Amino acid sequence: MKAPLKTAPRSPRSHELKLVDMTPGTDCGTNTPSLTLAPAVPDRGAARALPPSQRQARLFPIFSNLRLFASAALLVAAAPIPIAFSQPRLAPDEVQIERTMLPEAHAGSFAFGLPGGVNVCYDPVRGGVNYIWTGGFIALTHIRPVNKLIKAADLLGPVVHREAGPAPLRRGDAARVPVLEFAGYTLRPGAVELRYTVDGVPVREELRAAPDGRALVRTFRFDRTGADTRWWFVVEGQPLRAVTPQADGTFVLTTPLPARSAP
Repeated sequence: MKAPLKTAPRSPRSHELKLVDMTPGTDCGTNTPSLTLAPAVPDRGAARALPPSQRQARLFPIFSNLRLFASAALLVAAAPIPIAFSQPRLAPDEVQIERTMLPEAHAGSFAFGLPGGVNVCYDPVRGGVNYIWTGGFIALTHIRPVNKLIKAADLLGPVVHREAGPAPLRRGDAARVPVLEFAGYTLRPGAVELRYTVDGVPVREELRAAPDGRALVRTFRFDRTGADTRWWFVVEGQPLRAVTPQADGTFVLTTPLPARSAP
């Protein structure tokens, strides 16, 4: 019965696995006939046994590639990313919309760009329009930055109207802040319609710019559960306004805006 086979010693440059007959009396020198089975993993111990000059020559390409990769990453991170601030071409009745971080508004507020350069910040947590600005829409440079420092979007125009106070639309008692729940919105030609409930009563509020861009027209619609109740529009610093729905269950609130100066 033959003795088991075992591997022969490899030189530092050996990349093959050899099986040698180790029966008694067999010469195991370098000239022993052998059978090559498959490429083997280089001997790391043998590589460490190489002279320092040869080991450095083997490792130099690896470190060179790492240096090149690090340099390329630094160049990409430092390169400025061009961001265009010009407004896109829009259809005559198209409305721009972004739900993002806006100045002086809760996170997740809406920016609506209405035709004619009238832009609105609607805060669903507050339940009303926070402010109106005219001109350009918004710049999202700070919202989608290269780094992780996120700031509020920039308004590309002056703020011309502000409103404050929670839940401006109130049902029954004007002094009581109602429970308001935002339900969503629907885009209309040249306008946006907001849907929410006030003390469980469904309300639809349409935001539309006047044809000349000199006013924001808000149209409130109530169903039968809200048409027979007294409604109020409450804004801090402004006189209390009674809301009287018309026969079709709508109420129109017009907010005048100052004339824009010529560019």
